[in-house]
Amino acid sequence: MKEVELTTQDAVNYLKENVKMHDRIEISYDRIFAEGEVLNVDFSEYFGKPGFKILVSLDESDLGAVIEIDVYEVEEDIIEFIHYPKDGEEVEVTVV
Repeated sequence: MKEVELTTQDAVNYLKENVKMHDRIEISYDRIFAEGEVLNVDFSEYFGKPGFKILVSLDESDLGAVIEIDVYEVEEDIIEFIHYPKDGEEVEVTVV
């Protein structure tokens, strides 16, 4: 597993550029820990501003326990995450 330390902005850029549908992710932000499969990555515009949201299935069943993480909303609160790409090396990111 590759381990890296990134600034907040670099961590957000990593998520934008590397996290794809059907990858797995473990993410800690604020007092939240979420782990599961990425169902969608959305870069739509919201209220005239660029958006970045990740939809994560927590229990990998249909659409039972699903959360939407507004990355721009919580970017200052991201502590760390582990990205498990469907194809490729796992990456553990710690935000400094």
